[in-house]
Amino acid sequence: MKDLRKLVVSGVVASTLLLGSVSTYAASFDDVSGLDSEMSITKLVSLGYLVNKGSDFNPEKGFTRGEFADLAAKLVYLGKAPSKSVKVKDTKNANAAKLVSKGYFKLTKKGEFLPKKGLTYAELSKVLASGLGFKTSWSNRPVDFLFFLERKGVLSIDTNLNAVVTKEAAAVAVDKFLQAKDVYRDLDGVVVGSSPTSITVKSDSGVKTYKLSSNASLFIDDQATDTDALGLGTAVEVIFDKAGKVAFVSGAGLDSFEGTLGYSNGKITVGTTVLEVDLNFVVSNLPSSPDKDFTFREFTGYSAAGVSYVGSVYTNYTNDQVTALNASIGKLTDKGLTVSATGDYVFDFSENALENITLTADEAVEVNVTKDGKTATSTTSDLVKLIADGYKLTASVEVSAEGKITVANVKAEKPAAN
Repeated sequence: MKDLRKLVVSGVVASTLLLGSVSTYAASFDDVSGLDSEMSITKLVSLGYLVNKGSDFNPEKGFTRGEFADLAAKLVYLGKAPSKSVKVKDTKNANAAKLVSKGYFKLTKKGEFLPKKGLTYAELSKVLASGLGFKTSWSNRPVDFLFFLERKGVLSIDTNLNAVVTKEAAAVAVDKFLQAKDVYRDLDGVVVGSSPTSITVKSDSGVKTYKLSSNASLFIDDQATDTDALGLGTAVEVIFDKAGKVAFVSGAGLDSFEGTLGYSNGKITVGTTVLEVDLNFVVSNLPSSPDKDFTFREFTGYSAAGVSYVGSVYTNYTNDQVTALNASIGKLTDKGLTVSATGDYVFDFSENALENITLTADEAVEVNVTKDGKTATSTTSDLVKLIADGYKLTASVEVSAEGKITVANVKAEKPAAN
Protein backbone atom coordinates (compact mmCIF):
# COMPACT_ATOMS: atom_id res chain seq x y z
CA MET A 1 0.00 0.00 0.00
CA LYS A 2 1.28 3.44 -0.87
CA ASP A 3 2.46 5.85 1.78
CA LEU A 4 -0.34 8.35 2.39
CA ARG A 5 2.07 11.25 2.47
CA LYS A 6 3.07 10.45 -1.13
CA LEU A 7 -0.56 10.52 -2.17
CA VAL A 8 -1.23 14.04 -0.97
CA VAL A 9 -0.79 16.14 -4.07
CA SER A 10 0.89 19.53 -3.80
CA GLY A 11 0.02 22.76 -5.59
CA VAL A 12 -3.63 23.32 -6.34
CA VAL A 13 -4.80 20.38 -4.28
CA ALA A 14 -2.73 21.30 -1.26
CA SER A 15 -4.12 24.82 -1.36
CA THR A 16 -7.62 23.44 -1.03
CA LEU A 17 -7.06 21.37 2.11
CA LEU A 18 -9.44 23.44 4.12
CA LEU A 19 -10.20 21.63 7.34
CA GLY A 20 -7.56 23.63 9.16
CA SER A 21 -6.70 22.94 12.77
CA VAL A 22 -9.81 20.96 13.57
CA SER A 23 -8.93 17.30 13.31
CA THR A 24 -11.57 15.02 11.86
CA TYR A 25 -9.88 12.09 13.49
CA ALA A 26 -11.22 12.69 16.97
CA ALA A 27 -12.25 9.11 17.77
CA SER A 28 -8.69 7.77 17.78
CA PHE A 29 -7.14 5.18 20.05
CA ASP A 30 -3.47 4.50 20.69
CA ASP A 31 -3.82 0.73 20.73
CA VAL A 32 -5.74 0.12 17.48
CA SER A 33 -3.54 1.99 15.04
CA GLY A 34 -2.72 -0.21 12.07
CA LEU A 35 -5.10 -3.02 12.99
CA ASP A 36 -7.37 -4.35 10.26
CA SER A 37 -10.23 -3.59 12.62
CA GLU A 38 -9.25 0.04 13.19
CA MET A 39 -11.74 1.46 10.70
CA SER A 40 -14.65 -0.56 12.12
CA ILE A 41 -13.79 0.38 15.70
CA THR A 42 -13.39 4.07 14.95
CA LYS A 43 -16.52 4.19 12.80
CA LEU A 44 -18.72 2.68 15.52
CA VAL A 45 -17.33 5.03 18.16
CA SER A 46 -17.78 8.05 15.90
CA LEU A 47 -21.37 7.03 15.20
CA GLY A 48 -22.14 6.39 18.87
CA TYR A 49 -22.70 2.64 18.66
CA LEU A 50 -19.72 2.00 20.92
CA VAL A 51 -18.84 4.23 23.86
CA ASN A 52 -15.21 4.31 24.91
CA LYS A 53 -13.40 6.65 27.25
CA GLY A 54 -9.70 7.32 27.23
CA SER A 55 -7.00 6.89 24.61
CA ASP A 56 -7.03 3.07 24.66
CA PHE A 57 -9.75 0.82 23.25
CA ASN A 58 -8.36 -2.47 24.62
CA PRO A 59 -9.27 -4.44 21.48
CA GLU A 60 -8.29 -7.85 22.89
CA LYS A 61 -10.38 -7.42 26.03
CA GLY A 62 -13.52 -9.53 26.24
CA PHE A 63 -16.76 -7.74 25.38
CA THR A 64 -19.08 -8.15 28.36
CA ARG A 65 -22.75 -9.06 28.40
CA GLY A 66 -23.50 -5.74 30.09
CA GLU A 67 -21.69 -3.76 27.39
CA PHE A 68 -23.48 -5.73 24.72
CA ALA A 69 -26.88 -5.03 26.30
CA ASP A 70 -26.48 -1.33 25.57
CA LEU A 71 -25.12 -2.00 22.08
CA ALA A 72 -27.90 -4.49 21.25
CA ALA A 73 -30.51 -1.85 22.04
CA LYS A 74 -29.04 0.21 19.20
CA LEU A 75 -29.03 -2.72 16.78
CA VAL A 76 -32.39 -4.44 17.25
CA TYR A 77 -35.73 -3.45 18.71
CA LEU A 78 -35.91 -4.62 22.32
CA GLY A 79 -39.30 -3.15 23.19
CA LYS A 80 -40.26 -0.16 25.29
CA ALA A 81 -40.00 -1.92 28.64
CA PRO A 82 -38.94 -5.34 29.89
CA SER A 83 -41.57 -7.82 30.96
CA LYS A 84 -42.63 -7.36 34.55
CA SER A 85 -42.06 -11.05 35.06
CA VAL A 86 -38.35 -10.58 34.41
CA LYS A 87 -36.54 -9.88 37.65
CA VAL A 88 -32.83 -9.22 37.19
CA LYS A 89 -30.97 -9.24 40.51
CA ASP A 90 -27.46 -8.18 39.56
CA THR A 91 -27.95 -5.16 37.30
CA LYS A 92 -30.34 -2.26 36.94
CA ASN A 93 -29.62 -1.98 33.23
CA ALA A 94 -33.04 -1.98 31.56
CA ASN A 95 -31.53 -3.17 28.29
CA ALA A 96 -30.27 -6.32 30.00
CA ALA A 97 -33.79 -7.05 31.20
CA LYS A 98 -35.14 -6.40 27.70
CA LEU A 99 -32.70 -8.89 26.20
CA VAL A 100 -34.05 -11.48 28.58
CA SER A 101 -37.68 -10.48 27.89
CA LYS A 102 -37.15 -10.87 24.14
CA GLY A 103 -35.62 -14.32 24.63
CA TYR A 104 -32.13 -13.42 23.50
CA PHE A 105 -30.46 -14.08 26.86
CA LYS A 106 -31.26 -16.26 29.86
CA LEU A 107 -30.86 -15.52 33.55
CA THR A 108 -29.14 -17.91 35.91
CA LYS A 109 -31.21 -19.92 38.35
CA LYS A 110 -30.51 -17.17 40.85
CA GLY A 111 -31.98 -14.55 38.49
CA GLU A 112 -28.60 -13.08 37.55
CA PHE A 113 -27.74 -11.56 34.17
CA LEU A 114 -23.99 -11.67 34.84
CA PRO A 115 -23.22 -8.30 33.16
CA LYS A 116 -19.46 -8.63 33.68
CA LYS A 117 -19.27 -12.06 32.06
CA GLY A 118 -17.78 -12.24 28.59
CA LEU A 119 -20.22 -12.29 25.67
CA THR A 120 -20.07 -15.50 23.63
CA TYR A 121 -20.41 -15.81 19.88
CA ALA A 122 -23.54 -17.93 20.41
CA GLU A 123 -25.18 -15.01 22.23
CA LEU A 124 -23.94 -12.46 19.71
CA SER A 125 -25.07 -14.60 16.76
CA LYS A 126 -28.64 -14.92 17.96
CA VAL A 127 -29.10 -11.15 18.23
CA LEU A 128 -27.39 -10.31 14.94
CA ALA A 129 -29.19 -13.04 12.99
CA SER A 130 -32.52 -11.88 14.38
CA GLY A 131 -31.70 -8.32 13.39
CA LEU A 132 -31.16 -9.48 9.82
CA GLY A 133 -34.46 -11.36 9.64
CA PHE A 134 -33.73 -14.81 11.03
CA LYS A 135 -36.74 -16.18 12.93
CA THR A 136 -36.38 -18.48 15.91
CA SER A 137 -39.36 -20.44 14.53
CA TRP A 138 -36.97 -21.60 11.82
CA SER A 139 -34.42 -22.85 14.33
CA ASN A 140 -33.09 -22.03 17.75
CA ARG A 141 -29.72 -23.68 17.23
CA PRO A 142 -26.73 -21.29 17.48
CA VAL A 143 -25.02 -23.05 14.56
CA ASP A 144 -27.96 -22.15 12.31
CA PHE A 145 -27.64 -18.51 13.35
CA LEU A 146 -23.99 -18.76 12.36
CA PHE A 147 -24.78 -20.32 8.96
CA PHE A 148 -27.23 -17.49 8.33
CA LEU A 149 -24.71 -14.80 9.30
CA GLU A 150 -22.03 -16.32 7.08
CA ARG A 151 -24.36 -15.97 4.10
CA LYS A 152 -24.83 -12.32 5.06
CA GLY A 153 -21.07 -11.78 5.28
CA VAL A 154 -21.11 -11.02 9.01
CA LEU A 155 -19.38 -14.01 10.67
CA SER A 156 -17.45 -17.06 9.49
CA ILE A 157 -18.93 -20.53 9.89
CA ASP A 158 -15.63 -21.56 11.49
CA THR A 159 -16.33 -19.31 14.47
CA ASN A 160 -16.18 -21.00 17.87
CA LEU A 161 -19.63 -20.35 19.29
CA ASN A 162 -18.45 -20.88 22.87
CA ALA A 163 -15.56 -18.42 22.61
CA VAL A 164 -15.76 -15.00 24.21
CA VAL A 165 -16.07 -12.15 21.73
CA THR A 166 -13.31 -9.57 22.03
CA LYS A 167 -14.08 -5.88 21.71
CA GLU A 168 -12.22 -5.85 18.41
CA ALA A 169 -14.17 -8.79 17.00
CA ALA A 170 -17.46 -7.33 18.22
CA ALA A 171 -16.76 -4.06 16.40
CA VAL A 172 -15.93 -5.85 13.14
CA ALA A 173 -19.02 -8.07 13.31
CA VAL A 174 -21.35 -5.20 14.16
CA ASP A 175 -19.91 -3.04 11.38
CA LYS A 176 -20.59 -5.85 8.89
CA PHE A 177 -24.06 -6.32 10.39
CA LEU A 178 -24.90 -2.64 9.92
CA GLN A 179 -23.64 -2.75 6.34
CA ALA A 180 -25.68 -5.87 5.60
CA LYS A 181 -28.73 -4.21 7.12
CA ASP A 182 -28.03 -1.05 5.08
CA VAL A 183 -28.30 1.11 8.17
CA TYR A 184 -25.59 3.65 7.46
CA ARG A 185 -26.83 6.97 6.13
CA ASP A 186 -24.20 7.66 3.55
CA LEU A 187 -23.34 9.20 0.21
CA ASP A 188 -20.53 8.77 -2.28
CA GLY A 189 -18.95 11.76 -3.92
CA VAL A 190 -15.88 13.88 -4.52
CA VAL A 191 -14.50 16.55 -2.19
CA VAL A 192 -14.94 20.08 -3.50
CA GLY A 193 -13.85 22.00 -0.43
CA SER A 194 -14.13 22.27 3.33
CA SER A 195 -13.83 24.49 6.37
CA PRO A 196 -12.84 23.87 9.99
CA THR A 197 -16.36 22.60 10.68
CA SER A 198 -17.67 21.26 7.36
CA ILE A 199 -16.97 19.36 4.18
CA THR A 200 -18.37 20.16 0.73
CA VAL A 201 -18.99 17.16 -1.51
CA LYS A 202 -20.18 16.80 -5.08
CA SER A 203 -22.47 13.78 -5.34
CA ASP A 204 -25.56 12.61 -7.21
CA SER A 205 -27.59 15.09 -5.17
CA GLY A 206 -25.43 18.02 -6.27
CA VAL A 207 -22.80 20.09 -4.48
CA LYS A 208 -23.65 20.38 -0.80
CA THR A 209 -21.89 21.35 2.41
CA TYR A 210 -22.23 19.09 5.44
CA LYS A 211 -21.29 19.86 9.03
CA LEU A 212 -18.73 17.69 10.81
CA SER A 213 -19.55 16.12 14.15
CA SER A 214 -17.15 16.81 17.00
CA ASN A 215 -16.27 13.10 17.11
CA ALA A 216 -15.82 12.54 13.38
CA SER A 217 -13.04 10.34 12.01
CA LEU A 218 -11.27 10.02 8.68
CA PHE A 219 -9.63 7.17 6.77
CA ILE A 220 -7.80 7.34 3.45
CA ASP A 221 -6.99 4.03 1.76
CA ASP A 222 -8.05 2.23 4.97
CA GLN A 223 -5.48 4.13 6.99
CA ALA A 224 -6.48 6.47 9.78
CA THR A 225 -5.27 9.94 9.02
CA ASP A 226 -6.03 13.60 9.56
CA THR A 227 -7.52 16.22 7.30
CA ASP A 228 -4.21 17.05 5.63
CA ALA A 229 -4.87 14.04 3.40
CA LEU A 230 -8.24 15.36 2.25
CA GLY A 231 -7.76 17.35 -0.93
CA LEU A 232 -9.81 18.62 -3.83
CA GLY A 233 -10.94 15.62 -5.86
CA THR A 234 -10.69 13.06 -3.06
CA ALA A 235 -13.30 10.36 -3.70
CA VAL A 236 -15.08 9.72 -0.41
CA GLU A 237 -17.89 7.86 1.26
CA VAL A 238 -19.47 10.02 3.94
CA ILE A 239 -21.50 8.50 6.78
CA PHE A 240 -23.81 10.67 8.87
CA ASP A 241 -24.82 10.37 12.50
CA LYS A 242 -28.41 10.58 13.70
CA ALA A 243 -28.17 14.37 13.89
CA GLY A 244 -27.28 14.53 10.20
CA LYS A 245 -23.66 15.53 10.79
CA VAL A 246 -20.67 13.86 9.17
CA ALA A 247 -19.35 11.26 11.59
CA PHE A 248 -17.13 9.16 9.36
CA VAL A 249 -15.30 9.73 6.09
CA SER A 250 -13.46 7.04 4.14
CA GLY A 251 -11.72 7.89 0.92
CA ALA A 252 -9.15 6.99 -1.67
CA GLY A 253 -5.82 8.75 -2.03
CA LEU A 254 -4.91 10.87 -5.04
CA ASP A 255 -2.48 10.31 -7.85
CA SER A 256 -1.73 12.99 -10.44
CA PHE A 257 -0.95 13.23 -14.15
CA GLU A 258 0.37 16.36 -15.85
CA GLY A 259 0.64 17.39 -19.48
CA THR A 260 -1.47 18.37 -22.46
CA LEU A 261 -5.13 17.77 -21.71
CA GLY A 262 -7.76 16.55 -24.12
CA TYR A 263 -11.11 14.82 -24.33
CA SER A 264 -12.15 11.91 -26.51
CA ASN A 265 -15.00 9.39 -26.41
CA GLY A 266 -16.01 10.22 -22.87
CA LYS A 267 -12.46 9.99 -21.54
CA ILE A 268 -9.82 12.53 -20.60
CA THR A 269 -6.38 12.30 -22.16
CA VAL A 270 -3.21 13.56 -20.53
CA GLY A 271 -0.53 13.38 -23.17
CA THR A 272 -0.87 9.78 -24.39
CA THR A 273 -2.55 8.53 -21.20
CA VAL A 274 -6.28 7.84 -21.46
CA LEU A 275 -8.30 8.00 -18.24
CA GLU A 276 -11.85 7.14 -17.24
CA VAL A 277 -13.87 9.86 -15.52
CA ASP A 278 -15.68 9.74 -12.17
CA LEU A 279 -19.24 10.99 -12.68
CA ASN A 280 -18.84 13.38 -9.75
CA PHE A 281 -15.46 14.79 -10.75
CA VAL A 282 -14.80 18.49 -10.16
CA VAL A 283 -13.30 21.12 -12.45
CA SER A 284 -11.23 24.03 -11.14
CA ASN A 285 -11.63 27.53 -12.53
CA LEU A 286 -9.15 28.66 -15.16
CA PRO A 287 -6.26 30.85 -13.95
CA SER A 288 -7.24 33.35 -16.66
CA SER A 289 -10.81 33.58 -15.24
CA PRO A 290 -10.52 32.67 -11.55
CA ASP A 291 -13.91 34.16 -10.66
CA LYS A 292 -15.84 32.36 -13.40
CA ASP A 293 -16.91 28.73 -13.20
CA PHE A 294 -15.20 26.58 -15.79
CA THR A 295 -17.33 23.57 -16.67
CA PHE A 296 -16.56 20.25 -18.26
CA ARG A 297 -18.88 21.23 -21.13
CA GLU A 298 -16.73 24.28 -21.80
CA PHE A 299 -13.58 22.18 -21.59
CA THR A 300 -14.85 19.77 -24.25
CA GLY A 301 -16.38 22.52 -26.39
CA TYR A 302 -13.33 24.75 -26.54
CA SER A 303 -11.05 21.74 -26.99
CA ALA A 304 -12.92 20.94 -30.19
CA ALA A 305 -12.72 24.58 -31.30
CA GLY A 306 -8.96 25.05 -31.38
CA VAL A 307 -8.08 25.61 -27.71
CA SER A 308 -5.26 23.47 -26.33
CA TYR A 309 -5.26 22.94 -22.58
CA VAL A 310 -2.41 21.98 -20.30
CA GLY A 311 -2.46 21.18 -16.62
CA SER A 312 -3.10 18.26 -14.34
CA VAL A 313 -5.73 15.75 -13.40
CA TYR A 314 -6.09 14.00 -10.07
CA THR A 315 -7.24 10.43 -10.00
CA ASN A 316 -8.73 8.04 -7.49
CA TYR A 317 -5.77 5.91 -6.41
CA THR A 318 -7.85 2.72 -6.32
CA ASN A 319 -9.30 2.86 -9.85
CA ASP A 320 -7.45 5.66 -11.70
CA GLN A 321 -10.68 7.51 -12.49
CA VAL A 322 -10.30 11.27 -12.86
CA THR A 323 -11.80 13.05 -9.85
CA ALA A 324 -10.46 16.59 -10.42
CA LEU A 325 -9.36 18.59 -13.45
CA ASN A 326 -7.05 21.60 -13.17
CA ALA A 327 -6.60 23.10 -16.62
CA SER A 328 -5.15 26.25 -18.08
CA ILE A 329 -5.22 27.45 -21.66
CA GLY A 330 -1.95 26.53 -23.37
CA LYS A 331 -2.68 27.70 -26.91
CA LEU A 332 -5.38 29.31 -29.06
CA THR A 333 -5.13 28.66 -32.79
CA ASP A 334 -6.39 30.76 -35.72
CA LYS A 335 -9.11 32.72 -33.99
CA GLY A 336 -10.54 36.11 -34.85
CA LEU A 337 -9.10 38.72 -32.54
CA THR A 338 -10.03 42.16 -31.27
CA VAL A 339 -7.95 44.13 -28.81
CA SER A 340 -9.54 46.66 -26.51
CA ALA A 341 -8.08 50.02 -25.60
CA THR A 342 -7.21 48.57 -22.19
CA GLY A 343 -5.16 45.80 -23.82
CA ASP A 344 -7.59 42.88 -23.44
CA TYR A 345 -7.31 40.27 -26.19
CA VAL A 346 -10.80 39.03 -27.11
CA PHE A 347 -10.99 35.86 -29.22
CA ASP A 348 -14.09 35.19 -31.31
CA PHE A 349 -15.80 31.81 -30.79
CA SER A 350 -19.24 32.84 -32.05
CA GLU A 351 -19.04 30.41 -34.98
CA ASN A 352 -18.59 27.60 -32.46
CA ALA A 353 -21.62 28.70 -30.40
CA LEU A 354 -19.29 29.45 -27.49
CA GLU A 355 -18.63 32.58 -25.48
CA ASN A 356 -15.64 34.65 -26.54
CA ILE A 357 -12.45 34.18 -24.53
CA THR A 358 -10.76 37.24 -23.08
CA LEU A 359 -7.09 37.12 -22.08
CA THR A 360 -4.53 39.66 -21.01
CA ALA A 361 -0.92 39.84 -22.19
CA ASP A 362 2.15 39.20 -20.11
CA GLU A 363 4.36 42.27 -19.62
CA ALA A 364 7.04 40.62 -21.77
CA VAL A 365 4.62 39.40 -24.44
CA GLU A 366 6.13 38.73 -27.88
CA VAL A 367 3.82 40.06 -30.61
CA ASN A 368 4.52 39.14 -34.23
CA VAL A 369 2.31 40.69 -36.91
CA THR A 370 2.12 39.50 -40.51
CA LYS A 371 0.74 42.22 -42.78
CA ASP A 372 1.01 42.59 -46.55
CA GLY A 373 3.16 39.47 -46.70
CA LYS A 374 5.71 40.75 -44.19
CA THR A 375 6.20 39.76 -40.53
CA ALA A 376 7.46 42.22 -37.94
CA THR A 377 7.71 42.49 -34.20
CA SER A 378 4.93 44.66 -32.84
CA THR A 379 3.10 45.67 -29.67
CA THR A 380 -0.37 45.42 -28.20
CA SER A 381 -0.87 49.11 -28.92
CA ASP A 382 -0.04 48.48 -32.58
CA LEU A 383 -2.81 45.86 -32.69
CA VAL A 384 -5.32 48.40 -31.37
CA LYS A 385 -4.25 50.83 -34.10
CA LEU A 386 -4.54 48.17 -36.83
CA ILE A 387 -8.12 47.46 -35.79
CA ALA A 388 -8.87 51.18 -35.82
CA ASP A 389 -7.45 51.31 -39.36
CA GLY A 390 -9.92 48.64 -40.46
CA TYR A 391 -7.75 45.56 -40.39
CA LYS A 392 -9.22 42.17 -39.50
CA LEU A 393 -7.01 40.22 -37.10
CA THR A 394 -6.60 36.47 -36.76
CA ALA A 395 -4.28 35.17 -34.07
CA SER A 396 -2.61 32.10 -32.65
CA VAL A 397 -1.29 32.62 -29.13
CA GLU A 398 0.65 30.81 -26.43
CA VAL A 399 -0.50 31.25 -22.84
CA SER A 400 1.36 30.86 -19.56
CA ALA A 401 0.13 28.70 -16.67
CA GLU A 402 -0.97 31.93 -15.01
CA GLY A 403 -3.31 32.67 -17.92
CA LYS A 404 -1.24 35.42 -19.58
CA ILE A 405 -0.44 35.60 -23.29
CA THR A 406 3.30 35.17 -23.81
CA VAL A 407 3.44 34.90 -27.62
CA ALA A 408 0.95 36.24 -30.16
CA ASN A 409 1.31 35.53 -33.87
CA VAL A 410 -1.18 37.78 -35.63
CA LYS A 411 -2.33 37.96 -39.26
CA ALA A 412 -3.67 41.38 -40.27
CA GLU A 413 -5.89 41.61 -43.35
CA LYS A 414 -7.68 44.69 -44.60
CA PRO A 415 -11.09 43.79 -46.00
CA ALA A 416 -11.49 44.45 -49.70
CA ALA A 417 -13.19 47.75 -50.55
CA ASN A 418 -16.85 47.46 -51.64
